[in-house]
Amino acid sequence: MTTKQYLQQIYQIHQRVMRLQAQREQIRAELYSIGSPSGKMDADKVQTSLSGDTMLRLIAKVDEVERGIVAEMEELLELQHRITKEIEQLPNEQQRDVLFQRYVLFKKWEQIAVDMNYTIRRVYQLHGEALESFKHCIVFHHDT
Repeated sequence: MTTKQYLQQIYQIHQRVMRLQAQREQIRAELYSIGSPSGKMDADKVQTSLSGDTMLRLIAKVDEVERGIVAEMEELLELQHRITKEIEQLPNEQQRDVLFQRYVLFKKWEQIAVDMNYTIRRVYQLHGEALESFKHCIVFHHDT
């Protein structure tokens, strides 16, 4: 794993959380579209039972997805905390700022340049220097 890939793990987990949240909302929408069992007798009895079974299945699925979201969020927060602490070990303030804004806050290059009052070229240069510095200052498991 490269230094950049290591830092990008936060974003990847964040994206998994976003996908799970979208999945949860889709299941909830299906659940709400079924509606409540009406309580009618005879001809509607089979349909009500089917809707009830479908509702239970969807409720169980929402619960499963929510447990996945919680697990991913716990991993995300732990990784954000660890990588933030590692970034803070860099001796150069501007390098720390570039890495933090890009890999923890997920800012676009243009926004980082504006925030730091630098040209985008200077931000790219700082980023390259910061990755090299991070690779040499921080001990983490990667191949290159």
